[in-house]
Amino acid sequence: MPSNESGNYRWGVFCAIAAQVLWGFFPVYFHFLKTVDAIELVAHRSIWSFCWLILLGAAGHIIAARHQSASGIEIRSVLKQPKLIGKLALAAGLIAINWLTFVWAVNNDHKIDASLGYYICPQIIVLLSVCFLRERLNAMQWGAFALATIGVIWIAQSSDSVPWVGLAVAFSFGFYGLIKKTVTVSSFVGLTFETGFLLTPGIVLLLYRGWPLGGTVTGQPWWFNLLLVGTGAATIAPLAFYATAVKHVPLSTVGLLQFIGPTIQFAVGTLIFHEPFDSSRLTGFAFVWVGVGLFMLAIGKRDNQAKRNVSTR
Repeated sequence: MPSNESGNYRWGVFCAIAAQVLWGFFPVYFHFLKTVDAIELVAHRSIWSFCWLILLGAAGHIIAARHQSASGIEIRSVLKQPKLIGKLALAAGLIAINWLTFVWAVNNDHKIDASLGYYICPQIIVLLSVCFLRERLNAMQWGAFALATIGVIWIAQSSDSVPWVGLAVAFSFGFYGLIKKTVTVSSFVGLTFETGFLLTPGIVLLLYRGWPLGGTVTGQPWWFNLLLVGTGAATIAPLAFYATAVKHVPLSTVGLLQFIGPTIQFAVGTLIFHEPFDSSRLTGFAFVWVGVGLFMLAIGKRDNQAKRNVSTR
């Protein structure tokens, strides 16, 4: 492997790990904002994400005018495509549901349930690809999906309730990923549109609840308000790392590293916040973990086979 490619690969792996570590410690970050209502916190997250993207866009214009011009052309192109705008609006709604569910889980001591959702999310994405994009699964991938399903059912029956937090996290992000796969826009422009769609409802909600007069911001210490503003950067940073990683690292490697995030979330929930985790839930998670391992093994074999096919041409 040439030194330049080797350097890009190492940088890509670093970015993939950085994204997952940041996502993994999200529960700790949002735990400090636990006093904020979940829907209000999502409004802040939408507003400050959009503001950070605008700042990054302005910085890009100053540092690299050519790159920013390309983004401007892409934005104008999107504005001429109502169908594409509709897809991005739907993506915005799905990511808002995902954020709201995750924040509610953190605020109400369901961090482990949220990590369950992110464990099964990759397999949900594959299932949606089969249903809507007519992709095919091999026997190993179907077995992995079956094991994860057994794990979720086990957790549901052992707790006498449907693990709706994990399912909401998984399906909202799964459908979000499906839409993102069918749109041909850069991650920067796509995220700008998505947060832009959420900007107005977020502002209206905060104004309705009395922000800034008597709302979340006033009467709070400076570090609390700084954390609120930082929710935008906290949202964008891992997405930027992830987008960089997929350019330099094989998908199988990125997929394998993807499970760092929910593993950290699981550890945070059990070790730091001492959420209950009995033997029944452990059994259910064991099925999910085995399914995840089998799923990643299947992806690795598929990618290796694809490389062999290319090398023999």
